[in-house]
Amino acid sequence: MHFRYDPEHDDLRASVRGLLADVASDADLRRDIDGDAGWSVAAWRRLCDELEIAGLAVPEELGGSGFGLVELGIVVEEAGRSLLTAPLLASAAATQAVLVAGGRAELTGGLASGERIGTLALREPGTTSSARLRTLAERDGSGWVLTGTKDWVLHGAAADVVVCSAQSPAGPSLFAVETGAPGVVTEAVETVDPTRRVSTLGLAGAPATLLGTEGAAPVDEITDRFTVLVAAELVGIAGRCLDDATRYAGERTQFGRPIGSFQALKHKLASVLMEVEAARAAALYAAYTADRRPAELATVATIAGVVCGSAALLAAGENVQVHGGIGMTWEHSAHLLLKRATVDRALVIDAGRDLERIAELTGIG
Repeated sequence: MHFRYDPEHDDLRASVRGLLADVASDADLRRDIDGDAGWSVAAWRRLCDELEIAGLAVPEELGGSGFGLVELGIVVEEAGRSLLTAPLLASAAATQAVLVAGGRAELTGGLASGERIGTLALREPGTTSSARLRTLAERDGSGWVLTGTKDWVLHGAAADVVVCSAQSPAGPSLFAVETGAPGVVTEAVETVDPTRRVSTLGLAGAPATLLGTEGAAPVDEITDRFTVLVAAELVGIAGRCLDDATRYAGERTQFGRPIGSFQALKHKLASVLMEVEAARAAALYAAYTADRRPAELATVATIAGVVCGSAALLAAGENVQVHGGIGMTWEHSAHLLLKRATVDRALVIDAGRDLERIAELTGIG
């Protein structure tokens, strides 16, 4: 199979990068980090109103633009380059979860317009397995209530609706929870990455709406699609780090010539380039697979997560090293790129587990 971006994809990338340069500059990033909310509502509205990014991968009949994860991946990649603080990744993941669970127009409409913000809550303290969910779902008349705790909820404080996994009497199920409902508490969690807010979600008899079929939550597919999106963001981070390091190596002089002319730096940057290109190919094929070859998604998404996570950490680490002392300062963006890459990789990668999964899925183990 041979697949590459077409001219329309290049136009989309250029449009997104141009708008992000206007609404998500380094100065904007620093302002958001220091702000109470951690992100700019005005920037989010411009992205949604001018480029309709929130509904890009939502079918037209459900309020979106009808594109797929290839196009959404381009947007998320560019957001990663700029370290966008707005809840694009969180809301896109929640929207994909709703679609995988069958789609509900009353949910997708607001999410696709960006008027409402979603997030995904699949992880729980002490476990990442959907087979051992501690969050319980119980019937309450004609509806449901959830009790339990979810962790690593991206932009939990900003979200209007959370797509949450829980153990129902019939098995793992998927629910939509309104964050303003009784029994729902979000609590901020400090992470190494100051560019994106993370919360725990406490549920104490919180009212919930069942998505899809009870006991048949498509958690694995949702997780794989989330991995595809995070892989795209990791590629954006890696590409930005390579560009920043290469530019600085051409500007910084030592012994009367640019440091980029030294063999050691050439080899370092060449190694990063090879890893970034491999990661970009892996992320693109993973997005294509999600759109066109869903039977391969589990294998391809896992590979993309491993490859893109490693590439981003390498590129971010070498970016700091190439910049030398300035790369270690708070005022420079190099450490922020490294921190975002570190947390992104942790969101989707368990190296031992994932390598075993790849071996099992491909039959090479």
